[in-house]
Amino acid sequence: ALILACSLAFFACGDDDSPTGAKASYDCTVSDGVKVAYPTVSEQFKVGDEITVVFGTTIDDGYRILFKKNAGDEGFDLLDESFDLTVPADGKTCQTVKVKLDAEKGVEPTSTGIIRVVPYNRQNKANNSELFIVK
Repeated sequence: ALILACSLAFFACGDDDSPTGAKASYDCTVSDGVKVAYPTVSEQFKVGDEITVVFGTTIDDGYRILFKKNAGDEGFDLLDESFDLTVPADGKTCQTVKVKLDAEKGVEPTSTGIIRVVPYNRQNKANNSELFIVK
């Protein structure tokens, strides 16, 4: 039963040594728009790492997942196509999407990395993660 539970909800049984650094629970509560719960402040990754972005939303839409090297950067897509929600956009359930910090897409080391989650049809409701480090 434990193995089944872990495979159905890998965050609940995740290990802290995973390359994503993602932990078991997040506050994905948002009343209007998007809230990025992970990555969190001062997380450290390496170029080439696959990370799990965790966010909450009230917008049932396709999403762009952008990497920004700093707050002033426009950013660029980490996915080749839109991310479609896998759980309800109820403003409390966490959405998860794996992305690669891929040098071929333009990811480079920075101490002010940001993931921006952008709904295609409501871009004004997008939200940034906390600043994190890419080595």
